[in-house]
Amino acid sequence: MNIWKWIEKLTQALQRLNSRIIVIENVLFDDKTNPDTPTPQHIGKIIDVSEWQGVIDWNKVIADDVTLSIIRVQHGSAHQDLKYMENLQQCISAGGKYAVYAYFAATSTSDAQQEARDFYNRTQKVVAGKQQPIFYAIDVESIEMSGDVTQMRAGVEAYMSQLNTLGVPDNKIVLYIANHLYDKFNLNVARPGAIWIPSYGQNDGTLANSLKPTHPYDLHQYTSKGSVNGITGNVDMSAEPSERFKELIFSA
Repeated sequence: MNIWKWIEKLTQALQRLNSRIIVIENVLFDDKTNPDTPTPQHIGKIIDVSEWQGVIDWNKVIADDVTLSIIRVQHGSAHQDLKYMENLQQCISAGGKYAVYAYFAATSTSDAQQEARDFYNRTQKVVAGKQQPIFYAIDVESIEMSGDVTQMRAGVEAYMSQLNTLGVPDNKIVLYIANHLYDKFNLNVARPGAIWIPSYGQNDGTLANSLKPTHPYDLHQYTSKGSVNGITGNVDMSAEPSERFKELIFSA
């Protein structure tokens, strides 16, 4: 073979190899060339509200970097939150992501099932055919079941199973569990989609001065003295969402 032709072929081969190396480097070190690289999702403020916040200006709330609003529907079956309908309607109208919660106050497993039905039906009374809640949270922070703490697990299990029957799967149920009663309740924490635990510390509205929960959690409610535009006075705020909690938010 002519030496010059051989050199030409070798040069062409080296150029092809170099172009392949450049493509590999771009994929490895430059996310912009890789369409499969996930873009980090922004997590803003996470709040929970009830009638205690009074009249809320939801447009201002959503504009104040609120990623998720968790809205109370009831305290047991006996008390329907006085602002829940208004809060759900206006949060949706303002374009906000939302979830719902209900305080567990059942006296028996059958009562827990009734609470679950009321929780679901009251929610759907407002949102049927509209944007659905990201999850249904059960607020378990006091000893109920007629004062028998050993029955709390059975009561919450009955509540969750009733929500399942109504079409809410376990991964769309969140348990809010009092940090100081976590062990006594002995709930089945492997069942729900996420665990949400309050632990305040100084309770001055800042995450920095709060205390982390002493049990595994997917969301930390760190203060009851938060501040958000559109809400007069204090509001509960949560932070430090786990990856699976983020999935709940962004898969909706």
